[in-house]
Amino acid sequence: MYKIKRLAPKDRVKYKPLMFQWLYLQLEQSIRSGQGQSRFMLIGAEVGDAPVGLAVLELRAGTGAQCAMLQCLFVDKAWRRKGIASSIMEEVRSLCLEKKVKSVEVYYYSGKSSTETIEAWLQKEGWTQPLCDAVVFHINRDIARASWLRERPLPSGLELFLWAEKQEHELKQAIEAAAAVFPSFLSPFKTFAPLEPSGSLGLMSEQGIKGWSITYRLTEDTILYDALYVAPEYQQVGVAFHMLARSIRLQLEAGIPYGIFTVNRGTPVMMKLARQWLAPYSWKTSEKRICYLPLN
Repeated sequence: MYKIKRLAPKDRVKYKPLMFQWLYLQLEQSIRSGQGQSRFMLIGAEVGDAPVGLAVLELRAGTGAQCAMLQCLFVDKAWRRKGIASSIMEEVRSLCLEKKVKSVEVYYYSGKSSTETIEAWLQKEGWTQPLCDAVVFHINRDIARASWLRERPLPSGLELFLWAEKQEHELKQAIEAAAAVFPSFLSPFKTFAPLEPSGSLGLMSEQGIKGWSITYRLTEDTILYDALYVAPEYQQVGVAFHMLARSIRLQLEAGIPYGIFTVNRGTPVMMKLARQWLAPYSWKTSEKRICYLPLN
């Protein structure tokens, strides 16, 4: 018989095998900064003393703890279809109500072997109908045929630099100097996966940083293009795709065969450009979907 328990930060090591590597690293960083229990909530399932299930919730910054994201819900394969996930979610609900969290959100991707199972389970558990949060464009080496990949000159006063060659505090100061305003999903400082230094670029002017194209190494053969931002004054002159083309050329030169582009629904201009310039060279498109669990 299994038991469900609320976990303390010290339990993270015991439960590490049930957790995404990038999530474990975020948890470690949060604990080192003193935010551990105020940012993350962990609920585990054990048989004897062995972990067999885990849920990790992250309180959304700026929501006054009113919204949490379900970053991980995992049950060991040998213990699935025994009600463990539902039991974990019962404890998730109880903990969220105690913390005055009003809703929980979860993201997942279409087109995977697990998608139908995930959606059926979410519906059974009372989550909302899924919404498309972003479109995902999958590329391979065929992208080399795209005519827009060729080198073009940048507008006067702009230059590209490798993001990894500057310290984070320098980058933040340069962004502040340029008074850049951008949504959180375009932040260049995410830590969910290792930064790909060869293809992550920044755009600099005398006033400060005016844009970036940030890439992450998801696996040995796959790059994620996660955050592409250009200051408003340069958004109509092709600078975004200049950076993107340079990043893709660097990927191809490095012999990395696959790339993934996530384009958020909240950026209609970029979505239009992606459908025009990326879609014709994508071997597959999918969706990043979001569901909500309202709590009363």
